[in-house]
Amino acid sequence: MIINRSFSSSLSNKERFGSLKSLVLLVVIAILATSNSYAQASFETIDGLRYLIDSDAKTAMLTVNNGEKYSGYIVVPEKVKASDGVEYPVTAFGDNAFKDCDGLKSITIPSSVTSLGKYCFSECSGLTSITIPSSVTSLGYACFEKCSGLTNITIPSSVTSLPEFCFNFCYSLTSITIPSSVTSLGNGCFGDCSGLTSITIPSSVTSLGESCFEKCSGLTSITIPSSVVSLGDGCFQ
Repeated sequence: MIINRSFSSSLSNKERFGSLKSLVLLVVIAILATSNSYAQASFETIDGLRYLIDSDAKTAMLTVNNGEKYSGYIVVPEKVKASDGVEYPVTAFGDNAFKDCDGLKSITIPSSVTSLGKYCFSECSGLTSITIPSSVTSLGYACFEKCSGLTNITIPSSVTSLPEFCFNFCYSLTSITIPSSVTSLGNGCFGDCSGLTSITIPSSVTSLGESCFEKCSGLTSITIPSSVVSLGDGCFQ
């Protein structure tokens, strides 16, 4: 019996060692895979704007300008020429790309862009108007939150939903037209938009999120279409 126990213990140690080797191998493979993935992407500053260049996907994403806030009148090109000599289409504005850029006065978004990330223009108090091209299909969480100077914005029919807190605290926004492509308004979407006096909700919308129009003190009337089957708590509180 003693021999059997000794043999069993030895076998168990071998099994554990084999499992450990397998785990180490998996970790190494994961690291190599991640390294290879990052090897295909690099940050580059081109004409004052910072991009994440993905040489594998052949795309460029405009990102946060580390150490310095974007300001003034910005025109983002459809394509940028990277250090490798290749031209990459600008397909997205990343998360926080222009967050807290209170010196930003206006921006031209190229028709190559398909998405605006989370907090993309959050707290851009100097931004008074913006046109979103029809190429954009996705707006990120709190995309225009606290854009206190924003009075006018065009939402294209390519957008199908307005996410949570999309226009939260946009005090100067007096009216907005929601295209018939939109099917839902997220939680707090227009919360604290005290300057909002009128809004048309299209019959394509089926749900209004919680606190969607909370504290919209300037809103005197609103028509909710019969298509809306889900009304969040405190929607008009």
